[in-house]
Amino acid sequence: MIYINRFFFTIFKQIRKLYLYSNFYDKKISKINNKDFVYKPSPYLLSSLIKYQKKKFKIDDFSLDEMWNNNKLNNKDYKSLNSFYWFFSLDLKSSKKTTQSVVTNWIKNNYRFNNSWDFDLTAKRIISWLSCHNLTFDESNLDYRNNFNKIILKQANHLISEINRSKLIDDKLIGCASIILVGLCYDNEKDYLNFGSTLLKKISKIVLDNYGFPKSRSIKQLVFYLKYFILIREWFKESQVNIPEHIDETIFHLGQGYAFFWNSSSNFLFNGNNISDNSSFDNYLKRLGYKFKNDNQEFGGYIVLKNKKVCIIMDAGSTPTQKYTVDYQSGALSFEIISNGKKLISNCGYYNKKENRLNQLSKASATQNTLVIDDNSSCKFSKVRNTFLVKNGLKVIKKILLLKKIFGKSMLHMMDILKNIIQFMKEK
Repeated sequence: MIYINRFFFTIFKQIRKLYLYSNFYDKKISKINNKDFVYKPSPYLLSSLIKYQKKKFKIDDFSLDEMWNNNKLNNKDYKSLNSFYWFFSLDLKSSKKTTQSVVTNWIKNNYRFNNSWDFDLTAKRIISWLSCHNLTFDESNLDYRNNFNKIILKQANHLISEINRSKLIDDKLIGCASIILVGLCYDNEKDYLNFGSTLLKKISKIVLDNYGFPKSRSIKQLVFYLKYFILIREWFKESQVNIPEHIDETIFHLGQGYAFFWNSSSNFLFNGNNISDNSSFDNYLKRLGYKFKNDNQEFGGYIVLKNKKVCIIMDAGSTPTQKYTVDYQSGALSFEIISNGKKLISNCGYYNKKENRLNQLSKASATQNTLVIDDNSSCKFSKVRNTFLVKNGLKVIKKILLLKKIFGKSMLHMMDILKNIIQFMKEK
């Protein structure tokens, strides 16, 4: 059955590919209503997502012929080139004529669907071209503006057509942001804005629990979602379009989670999180007037206890359902301790390259302060396609949080309690 399923999946994939390259599909996504580029978003709104280089480059500093004719580009460089995020590194004094000639050449060579129309690349390219309008659009002639507007709307139609087939939620969110931006820029509420806003609400329900915390229980993903929802909200605000209530509500809940972790420390290595510096994002939030506060000891299945010197965090939450465990680690009762800003006890961290053996080991290893019973971690993983997902997880039935100052021999009493808990779980 596995081989039969693979066979039919391969056949379907090839048929789908032929369809995307066909004239029929090209005509489908080319059906557009001519609209003017009315709202021009501020590039600085993307500063939470784009790493701006201190040194700006002029477009003339690039060898453009060599750049586009280089057939030896690896996948990473190819994506970087065709996402056009490198436009954000250009000096505003760069030649508009040269920058627009780059866009024109791309349109000529990629007007129909090809590899450069991958879902995530298309979404990022739209955001880049529209946000860098001072170079890509301003002071251009009528023919160029018409071609620019047509290719933007055509790519947006492609995103709408493919977004339900996109496998990665993160890509769906970027694509949704791109569609919403097109609706705002071209004052097209019916085709793009309503579609994007409705889809954004659906994405929130899919990836966030009832408390607005990621179902994956990933701290890293929480920050990613917060950045994009704030970006979308600022686009609505700047374009003077009413902000949907569900966006404000989602930002509030995500902000609660951000305050819970970032006010304690940014470097808790749970469930795919890594060492990061969010100080620039804090400045971004302050500049835009966002303030988040959360003084709870428990949030999202994590418990944080701290005083002026010591901070202890423990993963006391249930295992997510399988489809949300792509970056989940065996985390039951794993904990970290930080004293005077220095980490005393730490998880082993996480290796995110799925094709590497270290990815499996960093997920399933019992060396990350996780609960171990009979030499087994709290979760068992199985390989699904190219990644490892939780097969058997752990469900928290009852949880009690006791806040009490501990002195002297009370610590031994606490160890006895932990032993009794482990014995209880063995029996269950």
